[in-house]
Amino acid sequence: MAERGEQVPTGVLLLESVNRLRTAESMLQTRARARMGLKASDFHAVQFLAMREAASLPARATDLASVLGVTGAAATLTVDRLVARGLARREPDPDDRRSRIVRLTPEGQGGLADAYEGLPRDVQDLLDAVPADEAERIIALATAVQQVVDRTATRTSAVHDLPDNASS
Repeated sequence: MAERGEQVPTGVLLLESVNRLRTAESMLQTRARARMGLKASDFHAVQFLAMREAASLPARATDLASVLGVTGAAATLTVDRLVARGLARREPDPDDRRSRIVRLTPEGQGGLADAYEGLPRDVQDLLDAVPADEAERIIALATAVQQVVDRTATRTSAVHDLPDNASS
């Protein structure tokens, strides 16, 4: 990439590394999703519910809609599919009696664990070996990049939503 001793910019190296990680993660996700027999959005929902439960945080359909980038109605349909498959259940929300909390069932938790069983343990070992201070820096960088992308996405989508003759 760099010629005559030129240094490759750090940003380029980081983006290349992120792309390699994303490709590897996508391959792992695809294999795990296939093992559960779920479509991508449903698998993402199961992962989100597991993550929320691990953090002792409630998950509602509105939370799911936000993370999946779908409408509330689409998130409700996702929850309906997971409930029908026995992977999730709805429970009353103790803080809002009009709302329901969505939780994984033991079958959902076990299915997710089984989906990842036998997948490269070496990957988790590599990630676990990252020192906490480095992990915090990587997390902070990823968060900052995501915030910039989110902030600029609303501006660029507004431009793309203009009628064809409005940009001239």
